[in-house]
Amino acid sequence: MFDKLKALFRIGGAKIGMVETLNSITDHPKIAMSDSELSRIRNNKEIYRNVYGDIEYINSDGYRQTRPFHSLNVSKVVSRKLSKLVFNDGCNISLDDEKADEFLQSVFADNKFRKNFGEELEAGYAIGGLALRPYVDTNSGKIKISFCRADTFFPLQSNTNDISEAAIATVTQQAEGQKTIYYTLLEFHEWVDGKYRIRNELYRSEEQKQVDVRIPLNSLEKYKNLQEETILDGFSRPLFVYIKLAGKNNINLDSPLSLGVIDNAKRQLADINEKYDEFMWEIEEARRKILASDHFFRVKYDSNGKPVKRFDSKTSVFQQLKSDEPFIDEFAPSLRSTEFIASINFILRIIELQTGFSSGTFSFDSQSVKTATEIISENSETFSTRSDNVLIVEEALKELITTIFELAEAYKLFNPVKELGINIDFDDGVFQSQDAKADYYSKLVTAGLTSKLTAIQKLTGVTEKEAKRIVYEIRAETLDMDYSEHEQNIIEGQLGSEE
Repeated sequence: MFDKLKALFRIGGAKIGMVETLNSITDHPKIAMSDSELSRIRNNKEIYRNVYGDIEYINSDGYRQTRPFHSLNVSKVVSRKLSKLVFNDGCNISLDDEKADEFLQSVFADNKFRKNFGEELEAGYAIGGLALRPYVDTNSGKIKISFCRADTFFPLQSNTNDISEAAIATVTQQAEGQKTIYYTLLEFHEWVDGKYRIRNELYRSEEQKQVDVRIPLNSLEKYKNLQEETILDGFSRPLFVYIKLAGKNNINLDSPLSLGVIDNAKRQLADINEKYDEFMWEIEEARRKILASDHFFRVKYDSNGKPVKRFDSKTSVFQQLKSDEPFIDEFAPSLRSTEFIASINFILRIIELQTGFSSGTFSFDSQSVKTATEIISENSETFSTRSDNVLIVEEALKELITTIFELAEAYKLFNPVKELGINIDFDDGVFQSQDAKADYYSKLVTAGLTSKLTAIQKLTGVTEKEAKRIVYEIRAETLDMDYSEHEQNIIEGQLGSEE
């Protein structure tokens, strides 16, 4: 009760300037992000949502009418294509330790990770990055993974390689009387004297686009048990993982944040929507036109005094011409489909160039789409873009798994593991023939240009430890002998020295 009363005093104090308020999250002194960066990301989000206003036009009576805007959501198509190429059902994630792997798979299953990560990665690629935040749910006692989009993730400190400190915003809205109140929780992740600190601040506003005044955490029921500050020890990395789109942020060179696929193709995305809208409107209007003298457009009235029209004024089919003599005629305009399709495909080629896809990846008329074999043989730009982003996602997944087990150890959900041995095998079958890949490494091994251990790692995506075990099994089968665990350890040690 005292805290709620305190919150009321703070709200009143904010109105008369006695209490400091935040107009925007980026106004917070700890947040190292410009307002222009936030505006860029929010604009990307609007483009990705594909929400556009109606188009005005003049009808047959000369009055302004509105119609829906037709758009091609190419940003959705491009970001979905890239996310599916990088992470799909063919990606296999496992650990060398059997019990640790079982625990990890249970965490992924509880969070429906494969499904949710693929969907959120798409949105992240579109608007400008994605953050993953593992935490322990106090109700279930299980590890949960929350996904934070670019417009809710704010860097505090960073270096040239990574973001080490950040703030994560969560907005909650609820009705209070006749008003809708917006509550913003800012969760600050910082390093203090080698220890990890999470600090929570709650803000209340009556305006959706404002953060406004800070209030006690228990002013909102869902945060009544949330601590203002928590100090954690024994963590090697932040409790969040930030995934960016491969490539430098060329809009703000000093920003550690990622660009989205939208950023460098905004003009072209607008152009292709305009051309598509014009094309669809021309199709709709490509019907016969009726030209008539103004005599036919004069309003007449029935016996009840109601106006009677001869033509439907909601369309632009009927065209009025002033004439002394009454006349009516018709003509059928030609549909310029070839020109429109060529224009749309030309803009698509530019979008492919700016988003890192090979020419012909997208086609408006369902032609010129390249096969996987053609993509490899042409040293595809798509394959290069996919490879760059796979490296980033692979590293991010390893960091996520490390954080999951550090959390599990801190909350005594799982016993410490000396070496996780993380295996992440992305499905390259979309681009590369596994037979050709196996033949390539087989020739290298035969020629003495690489070891069996390296070939197995490259072909199967397993860790060095797992690859050594496979080599041991192959040698045992070749000699038709069974070795003890002690002998296996000796062989593995010899393999390690050979490498």
